[in-house]
Amino acid sequence: MDKLWRRLKFFAIGLGFGCILVYFTFGNRGCSWLPGNRVKNMIGEKEIIIGDSVSALMKCNELNNDDIYELLKTNGDVEFSLSETHSKPKIYYIEGDKDGSTYYAKFALYEQEPLSMEGEEYAEVVEVNWTEQRSCSTTLSNQDKSTLPLPHKDVIAILEEREFKLLAEADCAMTFYGLNEKSVLEFHLSAEIDIQSSAPRESPNPYYVLDGIIDGQPYSVLYIIGENRTRIAEIKGNNPSDCE
Repeated sequence: MDKLWRRLKFFAIGLGFGCILVYFTFGNRGCSWLPGNRVKNMIGEKEIIIGDSVSALMKCNELNNDDIYELLKTNGDVEFSLSETHSKPKIYYIEGDKDGSTYYAKFALYEQEPLSMEGEEYAEVVEVNWTEQRSCSTTLSNQDKSTLPLPHKDVIAILEEREFKLLAEADCAMTFYGLNEKSVLEFHLSAEIDIQSSAPRESPNPYYVLDGIIDGQPYSVLYIIGENRTRIAEIKGNNPSDCE
């Protein structure tokens, strides 16, 4: 029995040193089981919405969607002492650094009750500010909610993870509008996501609608994420085509 306990003690010591090594080598990224990272993963896996007044205050404070998502990736630290983990919904305070100053966001986490199939799971950004608060105000009510768009670089990474494939309808529209294949295949690099028309969490095939310009004309392109291909399914310009 003494030998067993001794082995367990050495194992625990070795595990502890291993975790410390992983932490200092990879930072929080190597320890997804840490409480703070578990919280950020829970929030990041859900649709994130934001109200009009919070969005306006965020812009006034010169913060953007990328800054919010950056908190959920490598930049953010969950401050449990400033969070409300026993409320419904739970409120998590996450702060990070930008340009030498510290900013934070509060996320309300809406989850289904155990054994219940009712209600949607999502997170809402309920407050965004600098720790040294600035004089920003708004008259908006925060009743108008919308999905917080993903950072452009993340959308590009998702689309480019698989090989592009032009579907028949998109190929027809490309001919109708007189577009060349190269401009269509590179459209996503400069276009912006239309988050209201997109469904990034649709199962089994999420899809994205991007709006942008080709040869001085506005276009909207639908991308459907398949198992092996990113399918360019539709191309729409100012003049409706007869390709549907």
